[in-house]
Amino acid sequence: MDPQKAYKDGLFRHNSVLSEGMVIAPVVVCCDTLRKSLLLSLAFVLITVTAVTLGSFYPKKLPYAVRIILYALTASLLYIPTALLCEYLSPETYAALTNMSLPGLGMVSGAAFLYLPLLSVNSFVVLHSELHFYHYKRGKMLGVLLSHAAGFSLAACLIGCIREIFAHGTFFGFAVDMPLILQGLAAPWGGFILIGILSALHRRIFPKKTEA
Repeated sequence: MDPQKAYKDGLFRHNSVLSEGMVIAPVVVCCDTLRKSLLLSLAFVLITVTAVTLGSFYPKKLPYAVRIILYALTASLLYIPTALLCEYLSPETYAALTNMSLPGLGMVSGAAFLYLPLLSVNSFVVLHSELHFYHYKRGKMLGVLLSHAAGFSLAACLIGCIREIFAHGTFFGFAVDMPLILQGLAAPWGGFILIGILSALHRRIFPKKTEA
């Protein structure tokens, strides 16, 4: 495959969130503002790119199940310094990542705490590393991996931006004059609905190829 096409596909056509439906749980729960989306994207990129790259050096003679366990363990170990780095860069935003909007209760502190460690066992690390990325030579693999990670970040930030404007009436923390606030859009079910709408739009722009 042409490298340029592979990179563009990872960023747009085969977008991990809007096309493939991967790693959507943290996006649905945590990405209701642009700041939170940016920090979550940073954590995802650091964990995923580093874990998959390190995993490419593990001996292929090891049983498949053992390799998958090693990939997950590697990503789990990487989560610790990544979380500390994110907390250091923006303590307020990092703390907000664990908040979840619940119907009738508003924003509940700590309700989404378990969704952040899920980044360590995302589909890129435990599934697509073997099925997709490791089929490339290491140099090209890194480029394709980065394009997919950038595609995730692009989708997460788009979703966070839309939800922040329409659910909170702000953009990057600054007030926006909105005639109508849809607070439900900040809740997980609102995130699912938005991803469904954006995925349908994505399919219209990038229709899947069908066999003749």
